[in-house]
Amino acid sequence: MIQKIKNSIILQLVCIVFAILVVLSITLFAAFLYVKQTTRTYAETLAESLLRQADNELSLYEENLRYNAEALCRYLVIDEDSGNGALIDDESDKEVRDAQLSSYFSQIVLKDREIVSAIIYDKEMNPVVTLGKQVTMPEKQLYIRKEEDLNADWYFPDRNDFYYAFYYPIYGESGVNASLVGMCVFYIEHWRIDGSLHNILNDSTSAMLLSDSNNLDLSYHAFGNVPPEADMQHLKADNDFIYREGNWQNGIRIAVAVSVSGNTSDTEGIRKFIVLAFILAFILLAIIIFFSYYRMARPIHALDRFIDESIGHPEKRLNLNRTDEIGKVASNLDHMLDENQQMIKEISESKIRIYETELAQQKTEILAYRNQINPHFLYNTLSCMRDMALIKDEDSIAEMAMCLSDIFRYAVKGSNIVTIRDEVSYIEKYARIIEYRFMGKIMIRTDIDESVMDKPIIRFFLQPLVENSVFHGLESKMDSGTVDVKVELVNDRLELTVKDDGCGMDEETLEKLRNMIKNPRENSGIGLSNIVQRLKLFYGDDYSMTVDSEMDEGTEIHISVPDHIREV
Repeated sequence: MIQKIKNSIILQLVCIVFAILVVLSITLFAAFLYVKQTTRTYAETLAESLLRQADNELSLYEENLRYNAEALCRYLVIDEDSGNGALIDDESDKEVRDAQLSSYFSQIVLKDREIVSAIIYDKEMNPVVTLGKQVTMPEKQLYIRKEEDLNADWYFPDRNDFYYAFYYPIYGESGVNASLVGMCVFYIEHWRIDGSLHNILNDSTSAMLLSDSNNLDLSYHAFGNVPPEADMQHLKADNDFIYREGNWQNGIRIAVAVSVSGNTSDTEGIRKFIVLAFILAFILLAIIIFFSYYRMARPIHALDRFIDESIGHPEKRLNLNRTDEIGKVASNLDHMLDENQQMIKEISESKIRIYETELAQQKTEILAYRNQINPHFLYNTLSCMRDMALIKDEDSIAEMAMCLSDIFRYAVKGSNIVTIRDEVSYIEKYARIIEYRFMGKIMIRTDIDESVMDKPIIRFFLQPLVENSVFHGLESKMDSGTVDVKVELVNDRLELTVKDDGCGMDEETLEKLRNMIKNPRENSGIGLSNIVQRLKLFYGDDYSMTVDSEMDEGTEIHISVPDHIREV
């Protein structure tokens, strides 16, 4: 059987198709398992996230209530001389105190409109100050709290709805000897907390329940395709929902139920797509088998027989009326014997032409090497010019020749990396030539932090920026101008600034320049583009470059790079 497969392309193709189907089946099964596990894991993660967000939201709200209570209680007077501490209810100061408390309570209500009442009790649970609506405290709530508490109850008998109450104990002293002297209680409508919890659900298919220790469902919110008749107990028992509940905090607990299928609706489409892809792949593979047999295997067998016969009978030809690749092969076989010698001759001629071409190229390269200018000849010529200028007391010409010679030497320096000291020295020589050229109209000044002098930098990095400032910013300016070059070290990064007081740029030109910096192009003709490309080459993405300019004010270019560099 194995030998038959080896001798038959069509059987080999069938085996390959069968192997592909097996792999597709295994992949399909694994994909279903993965999607199922992924969707459940996603739902579990979402449930934990919603529970954590709800808990954080409730904690933040309690923090806000605590802040309001502390601020309100600061207007109370604490009797520090009493044994355990007590609230002073001095009738002479009562009107002033009540006015202060009422004013601040109004500010609190203006900011947090859900707060409807505030009552301050002494340690015997006698009301000292009542602000806002009158409250009937249920019997079970009439006790002093030693710690903060947040619960819900029917505090307003005339309302068929519960309210929240935030209890804040008031201590007369600080530290370990603090004594409880009273309690401040805020009474709060539930819409604020309900809205915050509802917003947390966002667009997920989930439900959230806020309940207290008395089995009172304070707030229930469902979003998405959650069954409207289902409560949290039904969702907890439903296998399609992930149920999570938090710990009791101040008698209140948050529970969340997240739908597995409802929050991963896209996976159902993925499953259908995988099944459809499998069916289409099976059909296509069957088509490939039949097509390969009738359009490939049978003609190949015919070609094989023809080749065997053509060895003994070179005059025989194939006459297949096909225009596809097999037809072209048959046509080429028909001309194979006639053109065999011609092909050998053409191959020989081609080799000769290739050899002659390579020889001509080598001669051209040798000629180009001979025509190169020896840079030492240029250095010696500039040195000779300097000596002649010194003989004739032309110090400025001598200095220019010397600076130009140093610039040429720096230009042909082999390393891509130099120190800032070398680059600044090069700029200073360039600056001398500019001063002579423009007769002192343009000045180039350098302000270099001594600690960065030996830091590495890309060669010819600052000079193009200075040259742009001179010829694009100052050359056309009627008055004199300056170019300031500043380099400093900030947090292990080199901060380089080139600033001129030239003619500046309009908004359109500046925007084009900024776009070029973001998307540099080769051979763009702009020096900044070349600098940006080299920044990417040597620093990757760890650099920044900004350009600011105003018309008639000048231009400033700022570059930030690390204080180290890698050789490319």
